[in-house]
Amino acid sequence: MTTTAILLAAGHGTRLGRDKPTFELGGESLVRRHIRQARAAGADRFVIVTNGGNTAAVHEQARHAVGDAPLSVVLQEGPDAHAAALTGLRRLPSTCESVFVSGITDIVPDDAYQRVGTALPGGGIAIASAVLERTFTGGMLAFHPGTNELARIVERPEGGCPPGHLVNIWVHHIAGHRHIRQITELTARHHDYEDAVNLALTLGTPGTAVVLPWWEAIKDPASVQRAHLLLAPPTAAPAA
Repeated sequence: MTTTAILLAAGHGTRLGRDKPTFELGGESLVRRHIRQARAAGADRFVIVTNGGNTAAVHEQARHAVGDAPLSVVLQEGPDAHAAALTGLRRLPSTCESVFVSGITDIVPDDAYQRVGTALPGGGIAIASAVLERTFTGGMLAFHPGTNELARIVERPEGGCPPGHLVNIWVHHIAGHRHIRQITELTARHHDYEDAVNLALTLGTPGTAVVLPWWEAIKDPASVQRAHLLLAPPTAAPAA
């Protein structure tokens, strides 16, 4: 089964002060890191959504990383991340049965794509997550009471997402042609990818969270420092 990875690389990196997709962390750019992880999980086709200022640089890095897999590097059509997701979803082949939708600024363990990609073999949407250790300005996940069944993404709640909740990491896997088509159509209709996911869940699409041991969102210099610590090789214990 063909699996497409849509990588959202159109952010301008205003808070970081430089282009994020080509930013190197641990000797590897963010876009190459996600390509490598997605390929290890079976992705064999790539659609990378860029902004006008980084298209050439992203394409140069991506074409070396994808090997012989088909690659499309396309300009974002619209003003925000939801438009970027729709730009990628519209590039999928009509018969697509498996797709990752991922923001390249989310740093996750190397097995994250594989775990998310195999979480719902019967079809549905699986979302990478982690337990928040600090208040986070972004999205978190809500579940049906007493179950691990995903109910919705709660985006930017007032006061932020509190510690102890499960964060919405934008490494999503949608399995099944019907579910992919539904979320694409709902995103186009409502101009909001997360609203589309929530509506699909309400309409009965199975959903689950895959809890990772760690995660970091590259947003600013402080998050870069935390990511460097997470990716640093373990220090050997001193000899007795």
